Amino acid sequence: MNRPVHLCIRDDLRLRITAGEWGTGKRLPSETDLAAWYGVARMTIRQAIGALAAEGILVRRQGLGTFAAEPLLPRRAGHLQSYTEEMRGQSRDVQTSLVKAATGQPPAAARAALGLGEHAVAIFVRRLRVVDGVPTMVQNSWLPYARFAGLEANPFLDGSLYAMLEGPYGVRITRAQQQLSARAVGEADAALLGLQARDPVLRVSRTTYDSAGLVVEFAIGIMRPGIIIESAIERAPDPAAGR
Repeated sequence: MNRPVHLCIRDDLRLRITAGEWGTGKRLPSETDLAAWYGVARMTIRQAIGALAAEGILVRRQGLGTFAAEPLLPRRAGHLQSYTEEMRGQSRDVQTSLVKAATGQPPAAARAALGLGEHAVAIFVRRLRVVDGVPTMVQNSWLPYARFAGLEANPFLDGSLYAMLEGPYGVRITRAQQQLSARAVGEADAALLGLQARDPVLRVSRTTYDSAGLVVEFAIGIMRPGIIIESAIERAPDPAAGR
């Protein structure tokens, strides 16, 4: 049985990218040019590019074109620190821009995580993380208003939220629980990340606690493809081994 044409083109493009024909961050020819090159319809090229984007090999930036992906950014799943600290620890340039800061009714997931009543309000902070010039993550954070009233007006919200909480607010963050899932990106996040709507992204939801066991923040991060989550897993000792 013959393989679908778009898979053959996908494999050929992957090989060319791996061989360095299009270096990191370089723009590929347009879909029209690639279609003429391979002698196929644009839809076939779009399928091949979509498959490579799902693998994190290509990145589609709305209005700009398709690019060879940047080197993968490793993140350590078992190491609790702010995104800014983590990326700068890898000698990467990190810029954070504040998209929105306001108070209001949180969504159900945030309300449940923060332990808020039905009519309680929360502080909402939406920020865009740019690593080495590439929009990498949209982070949405909700914090209990009763504890952090006025935080939404802080002029330093475009920096490390953890550093702010541990400084002026005297909060000592000690642990977090997080869940990771693959999703299709929505239009608003796609626009900020330079992706196309429904491109694959990594969704990270995290609930952060302080030294007293109180919930400090519920956050949802939407991350572009090209992120590696590192974790160390140890096998529990066999009870029978010591007998």
